[in-house]
Formats: sequence, C-alpha cells, structure tokens
Amino acid sequence: MAIEKVTISLPSEIANILREEVPKRKRSKFITEAIAKELKRLKENALKKAYKEAYKEIEIENQEFEGVIGNGIP
Repeated sequence: MAIEKVTISLPSEIANILREEVPKRKRSKFITEAIAKELKRLKENALKKAYKEAYKEIEIENQEFEGVIGNGIP
C-alpha cells in the first residue's frame, strides 16, 4: 500500500490526548485505523439508509398493486 503524507488540524485538546495516550511512532497507525473505522461506519450507514428507502418504495408499490391482485379490478 502506498503511503501519502497528509497535514491535518486537530483541536489542541485532542492533539494533547493523542500525544499522551499513543506512543510517537504509533500515531499514524492509530489515526489511520480510527479513520478507516469511521469511514466503514459511514459507508454502512449509507447502505442501511439506501435499503430503508428501497424498502419504502417496495412497500408503496405493493400497496398500489394490492387491489389488483384479486380480480384484476382496482
């Protein structure tokens, strides 16, 4: 995997906690894993939302066709 340097800005409180809690040579890995986890969560939430919207559309279509199923007369 190619590595790319990126400059980001963090609130001082977060940067200080990061320095205190995560050893110097492990911060990039920590940040990478945290970002990957959050991106996965965002993607999963978007997928859940898409499924819910698709289900609503199917539900509406089913209601529209419900009267036609019996004898073909709405």
